[in-house]
Amino acid sequence: MYIPRILLCGNVKKFLSLNVEVIGLIKFRGAAERGEFIVPNNAAVANSFRLNETDFKIFINGVEISADNLRGLLETSADYIVFENHDEYLLRFRELYALKLIDRVITATTLLNYATDNFFSLNNAIQIFKLINKQRVLDVDGYFIKNDYYMFPDLNHKIAGVIGVEYHFYKETYPTLADARFKFFDALLLTKERSPAEFIDILIDTDALTENIWAFVRKNSALESFLAANESAFEKISRFPAVNGNWVLLKKFVRADFKIYVVTHKDVKLSKLPKGYEIIHAGHAQAKENFGYIGDDTGDNISHLNLYLNEITALYWLWKNTRQDFIGFVHYRRFFTTDGKNFLSMDEAKKILRESDIIVNGCEYGYIALRDWKAVLSTRQLAEHVINTIRKYIALRQPDYLATFDRVNNSFGVFCYEIFITRREIFNAYCEWLFSFIIDATEEILSTTDIASSDDPRIYRAISFTAEHLMTVWLIKNRLRIKTLPIIFRNDV
Repeated sequence: MYIPRILLCGNVKKFLSLNVEVIGLIKFRGAAERGEFIVPNNAAVANSFRLNETDFKIFINGVEISADNLRGLLETSADYIVFENHDEYLLRFRELYALKLIDRVITATTLLNYATDNFFSLNNAIQIFKLINKQRVLDVDGYFIKNDYYMFPDLNHKIAGVIGVEYHFYKETYPTLADARFKFFDALLLTKERSPAEFIDILIDTDALTENIWAFVRKNSALESFLAANESAFEKISRFPAVNGNWVLLKKFVRADFKIYVVTHKDVKLSKLPKGYEIIHAGHAQAKENFGYIGDDTGDNISHLNLYLNEITALYWLWKNTRQDFIGFVHYRRFFTTDGKNFLSMDEAKKILRESDIIVNGCEYGYIALRDWKAVLSTRQLAEHVINTIRKYIALRQPDYLATFDRVNNSFGVFCYEIFITRREIFNAYCEWLFSFIIDATEEILSTTDIASSDDPRIYRAISFTAEHLMTVWLIKNRLRIKTLPIIFRNDV
């Protein structure tokens, strides 16, 4: 918790109830007593009334000190000089101006309004704004709002804020840090005073959001010592001198583990896949042939349900048995592309995921509602039973998604094929949601229908026809930044 250390010009008893540490009482004598207290309003006037440091005297606890000694106190022991009386602050403006410490001298009102959880300096706010210019930054502690930048909405560029309510300064706002959990930013801005332990906690909590951290590190603080002793924990630490500390840019070691899985149930003969692609055999537990690919029937798995859930059994296996930082999921016949000729490369995907949260296939539209299309693919009675059973489990396990589920089933558009590339955190969140209900719903459908005894793919695939479109429900509800790409369709397998 930040406790401002102040040199007080005023009555110390009035500050006893405040969360501050008064390290000394300060007095000025000189120019104001001679009536020289005109506040400059332009450069010419300012030049005409500048004082020398010898034109006034400074006292700490009744003992006279030099201007250099005062600067030394502000560099080592004190954060601010605080004036209890605003009028006296104005009277002393010339002395403060001559000391060139205006950014370290504030009123009691400013102390209460601006310096409650971090060191306040308007110069620091201006400096960091210039440093992060044109970067997509998440202002975790609402720093710019606290420093009056809300008055300049034309300066916001790409800055987002965690501030609880919407402000026009920010391009995006999030009520809590958790609401930004699926986003990715060029950098995060941390300005609240934190202990080393608290700083580690916030780095862990925000690890998936960025590769770079901007932080204000107060001079002589515990955090300053901690970062100096642990530079090896970061790829690079850059420091930019600021008032009473440094703006520090922490570049984390880049997470580069990336894999795009190609799900199949047959020998797809893909010998020249780009780097980072790997084939996974879905339904391997009941397969009649082994093609030499990894299967979805080891470890924690639901491979036995593949006939009814299709590629979703491979999705489950990847969720439970892999740990890549970036993960993709495509089909043996469908691959993402940017040029219509070549499979999407890992480098292309990483570049896209710096600006977007997930890559999916473009939304497809039909001339009948999705609910009716599922009836065409199987039968009306079976399709309605599948939809209603899944709906029942969504209402039970994920009630916040019920309205979106209904909307998607009654709409004419959907993201097709359940293929995607995204970051691990988003992948995990989707799987946690999907598998909180789809397995139990599938087992109930199997126990209440003759699907399991049918050899008609229109019947035994009825569940997968609905399950495939559940990603659309999740994407719409979570309002992700979606990048759609075309696909290359292989019709030779």
